[in-house]
Amino acid sequence: MTRYLPYWCCYLHQGMVTALMLHGVAGYFRHAGLDLAQLSWLWLAMLPWAARFLWAPWGERHALPLRGNRYLGSLVLLQLGMAALIAGIGTLSPAHSIGVIVLALMLLACLSASHDLYADGIALCTTDEHNRPFANAAQVGGSYFGIVFGSFAFLTIAQRAGWQYGFFTVSGLSVALLAPLRLVRPTPATAGGARVRLEWRGLRELWPALALTAIYYLAMRGVLALQTALLVDQGLSLTGLGVATTVYSTAASGVGIVLGSLLARRLGGLRCLRPVMLLHAAVVSSLALGYPRFGLPEWLVALGIANVAAAIGFVTLYNVLMGQVRAHQPASDYALFQSADAAISMAVAFTALRAAQVSGYRPVLAVLAATALAALVPAARLCRRLPHGAGRAPQPSLATSAPAAHASEVTHG
Repeated sequence: MTRYLPYWCCYLHQGMVTALMLHGVAGYFRHAGLDLAQLSWLWLAMLPWAARFLWAPWGERHALPLRGNRYLGSLVLLQLGMAALIAGIGTLSPAHSIGVIVLALMLLACLSASHDLYADGIALCTTDEHNRPFANAAQVGGSYFGIVFGSFAFLTIAQRAGWQYGFFTVSGLSVALLAPLRLVRPTPATAGGARVRLEWRGLRELWPALALTAIYYLAMRGVLALQTALLVDQGLSLTGLGVATTVYSTAASGVGIVLGSLLARRLGGLRCLRPVMLLHAAVVSSLALGYPRFGLPEWLVALGIANVAAAIGFVTLYNVLMGQVRAHQPASDYALFQSADAAISMAVAFTALRAAQVSGYRPVLAVLAATALAALVPAARLCRRLPHGAGRAPQPSLATSAPAAHASEVTHG
C-alpha cells in the first residue's frame, strides 16, 4: 500500500494549509476578540481557489517533470514556496498586521490552489478505474487528517508558545511531507500536453457537473463555516477547539469516508447522491431546531454528526467528478469543478458569518436548512444529465502505459 502514501501526503498538506487559514487563524482571532463580520474577511483568502480554473490549463501545459512524473517538479517547488511563506507569516504581529496577514494568506491560497492542481494530476494519471477509489479516499481522508496539524497542532502550540512557533511548526511539517513523494509513479507520455486549453465551448458538456457541484452541499458548507466561531462562543478554549476539530477530522471524517465509500460501491456513484443530500438536509434541520436547547456538550456531538455527513458528501461527490473529466486535460477539468466548489464555499461562508453577526445563529441555520431541502429537486434533474458508468476519466490504458524507460522508478506497495 506504499504506492498510495504520496497521495495521502499531498492531500494531507492541502488539508493542513486550508485548516490553518480557515480554522487555526480564525480560531486564534476569534479567541482574541474579533467579531464574526471581521472573521468573514478571512474567507476572501480563498479567492484563488475560486479563480484557479483560469490558469489551470496553462499550469498543466507547463508543468515541470521530476522522476518521470510530468506534474511532480511543479508540486515540489510550490510546496517549498508554501513552507517559506508560512514561516514568513509567523513573523508578522497578529495584533497589528491583520490586513497584511489576510493578503499573505491569499498568496498562500494561490500557491495551495496551484499545488492541488498538480496533486490532482498525479492522482488522476497514475490510477485507473480499479484503484482510483483508493486515491479518492486519500484525497478526502488526507485533507481531513491535515486539519489535525493546521488546527489542533497550530492552536495548541500558539496558545502555549505563541503565534510564531505555531506557524514555524506548520512550515516544518510542510517540508517534511515532501519526503514520501519519491514514491510517486511516472505518468504516461499521453497525460496532458499541448492540447490543454480553457475552452468556453467545452463547458457545455461539463455544466451539469459544475451545477451539481455548486448546490450539492451548499447548506453543509454554511454549517462548517459557522462551526469554529460557534464552539468558541459556547465557551470552548483554544486547546479544546483544537481537540474538537481533531476528533472531527479523524474519527468523524473516518466514519464518513467509510460510509461514503460503501454507499458509492453499493448504490453506484450517481445513485447515492440524492440520499446523501437528504441526509444533509436532515442534519442541518436538526441543528436549526436544536439551537435554543443545545449547550456545549450537545453542540460538540451535533457538529460531530455534521462532520460525518459532510465527509460522506465529499467522498460521494468527488467520486462522481473524477469520472467526468476529459482524458486530454484531467487536472484542468478537475480544477474547474473545484473552483466552482471553492467559489460557492467562500460565498456561503462569507454570507453566513456576516448574517450570524447581525441576526444570530438560529435564523442562519434555518435558512441553511431550507436551502438544503430546496436543492433536492434541481440536483435530481442534474444527476440525470450526467454520463453514467466510468465517464470520461483517464482509463486504465492511460494510467498504465508509462514508457519502459521509467519502469525502474515505479515503487510497488
